[in-house]
Amino acid sequence: MNEIGKNLKRIRLLKNLSLKDAGNLLNMTATAISKYEKGEILPDSKKLIDFANAYNVKSIDLLKVYNVPKMQFTSFRKKKRLTGQNLELLKELIENKVSKYLEVIEMNNIDTVNMKLKKYSCLNLDDAEKVARDFRNDIKISNKQPISDLINILENLGIIIIQIENPNNRFDDFDGLSEIVNNIPVIVLLKGIKDGARQRFTIAHELGHLILDIKNKELDEEKLCNRFASALLMPKEAIINEFGSSRENISFFELKAFKNEYKVSFTAICYRLKDLNIISEYLYKKLNIILSKKIGKNDPNPIEPEISYQFKKIVYKLENNKIISLNKACELLEVTVDEYNSENNNYGYQYNNRLK
Repeated sequence: MNEIGKNLKRIRLLKNLSLKDAGNLLNMTATAISKYEKGEILPDSKKLIDFANAYNVKSIDLLKVYNVPKMQFTSFRKKKRLTGQNLELLKELIENKVSKYLEVIEMNNIDTVNMKLKKYSCLNLDDAEKVARDFRNDIKISNKQPISDLINILENLGIIIIQIENPNNRFDDFDGLSEIVNNIPVIVLLKGIKDGARQRFTIAHELGHLILDIKNKELDEEKLCNRFASALLMPKEAIINEFGSSRENISFFELKAFKNEYKVSFTAICYRLKDLNIISEYLYKKLNIILSKKIGKNDPNPIEPEISYQFKKIVYKLENNKIISLNKACELLEVTVDEYNSENNNYGYQYNNRLK
């Protein structure tokens, strides 16, 4: 499939149009639309304008070319309901986002050689716990303190964090992705997750996929990554320091305080307490019943989600240093010139294509 065809298909899917819908807009058959998307027919300039008008985009959007990497999607976590066009579109959006990130890394002369993550041997669940402690030690964070900004820490290690837009909640059944692309570790999750505790656990889980060297292939990798994520965000030492080594009851205030300090969910805390045998199975079930009555399915006071600024920072730097044009910066960030300039004006700068 040629690049124009890929763009035609991606934009059609983003507009939530079937081949028949697109054909009706363009007064063409669904078969003809499909042939344009497959590259069997190349659109001339007039036809490009017709497509752009029908899809309400700029003609230049149909001509964009990126060196899209071939991804394996082996650690691609989703629910079974995510299938068909939505799954196909999501994978294409991920590949495009990754390709843009790789492009700005190359233009910024970032050394990717030193981005290789250390692998930690893992033979069982206890090893996953140990890896979390070792990882914290390696990044010099005490096992008795919370990780306040997980995204920032991982990005400083050279891990690309990509947050994918979720138009009309089409990708709600996507949980996360981790993969090494062109020797660079990548973690992908949805943008707009309202619960920061869930978001952070997803990131920690995907980190587990990247760094756990699982020797026994019969082990459940998902369970190992869940244990790693839990131990990374809530180290055993911190849990015992806060709650003690054995409890017959726990107050809601204690759970709430720990949740806010360590930025984890009530559910994750209770499971961790049970997993470490600090509370019994009976108390675990009792706490879940209490929490269900008190806060329901959705926490009314969720943890604020973390935001990645790395990609945007690099793009602004490249544009400000005149390595890329203003139009190229807007293309990479998928914003208008006015939206791009407002980022500076909002902070009191006078901006007229360049900082003065």
